Amino acid sequence: MGIFDRLFAKSSNNTGQKPSAEQAVLVYLNGTDLPDNIYEEFDLATLEDQLIEVLKRDSLGELDGNETGPTETVLFLYGKDAEKMFSAIEPTLRDYPLCKGARVVLRQGSPGSPQREIRL
Repeated sequence: MGIFDRLFAKSSNNTGQKPSAEQAVLVYLNGTDLPDNIYEEFDLATLEDQLIEVLKRDSLGELDGNETGPTETVLFLYGKDAEKMFSAIEPTLRDYPLCKGARVVLRQGSPGSPQREIRL
């Protein structure tokens, strides 16, 4: 490590801010196997709005966006406690038809941290 690396590392560690200890709830929505009418009648934006409302209401975290691939869409939710976030949003996920068969990953920290998976 060079002198500049040490200086910048030292200065960034002395900002008084704690390192991010955010946990995550990752919701993998099936984008190909549900009946066509579900994809026609239910949209991602409505689901995201409902999840944001729950997270804000309970001050649990935030929905940080989504990523859509050829077979699934992933919703990224971050907060201090993945278990509490999931408990709060689970009824919404189970009630919204677009979430049928979704895979939900609760991650207890940054990528590589312990996690568990739930199938809706």
